[in-house]
Amino acid sequence: MLEYRCLTVGESLKCFNVTLGKESIGVLGEKDSGKEVIIPATLGLLSNVSGSILLDGTDLVKSKDILLKARWEKISAVFYDPASMFNPIYDIGSHFAEIVVSHEMGNPEYGIETGIEFLKVLGVEKEVMEKLPHQLSPVQLKKVAIALATFLEPDHVIIDDLEFGLGDIGRAAVVNSLIDLMGSVRSSFMILENNPGILSRLSDRIVVLYSGEMVEEGKDVLITPLHPYTVDLIAGEIKDKKRKAKGCPYSGECRHATPKCLGEIPWLTLGNQRVRCVAYTTGA
Repeated sequence: MLEYRCLTVGESLKCFNVTLGKESIGVLGEKDSGKEVIIPATLGLLSNVSGSILLDGTDLVKSKDILLKARWEKISAVFYDPASMFNPIYDIGSHFAEIVVSHEMGNPEYGIETGIEFLKVLGVEKEVMEKLPHQLSPVQLKKVAIALATFLEPDHVIIDDLEFGLGDIGRAAVVNSLIDLMGSVRSSFMILENNPGILSRLSDRIVVLYSGEMVEEGKDVLITPLHPYTVDLIAGEIKDKKRKAKGCPYSGECRHATPKCLGEIPWLTLGNQRVRCVAYTTGA
């Protein structure tokens, strides 16, 4: 189990609380919502991190040695730009081989053979194993990055921005292939996205971030959104973001905002969802 307990990253993310178990989690938010720091914080790539990231009870924030061993084997990730995951002077097959050898899980041939099977599930021909990263199309590169992150079947896989560098056809191809893969592996997934449509197909539960703060979460968020930000985002009515407001971070943009929105906003449970909005408090 992967648990984020009040994970805070500088001014970018404030008290992020999520538990990734068997369900797939979708984190919905625009640019600068805070979702962009979740992967680097999880992998120990940032220094301004507080709170806890618990992997089966061990705090990775405080246990860097455990974290180093957990990468790829327990936790893996696909960055928003998949090209950043590859060494440009090595062919694709070498990347699969290196991960297997470095984790003492087999010989190089085993890594390549297993990688080919995962590429097959994702609809990628095995010939890409002999190519360099720059020789792949954006769709191929994204699919290979997903295969690289999943072929050891880690407990948890985090994927950031499936849409990056893809058109509508490429995006549909990657999403459909990922759905096939998710049904074939034991890993649980957390998908970080700004597109509600993608998360509706890939996620069992949704967490909504705005300006670094969680504002809504639950199973029915995309069906019956409660927070005004979620409603506006799904409807495509988000305007240029202004300075983050006190209290509810969306109060500076919200057409329903009242002075109460500038105070402390508690979490409220409504059905299968939780929301931080004074509109649902008694007497608001």
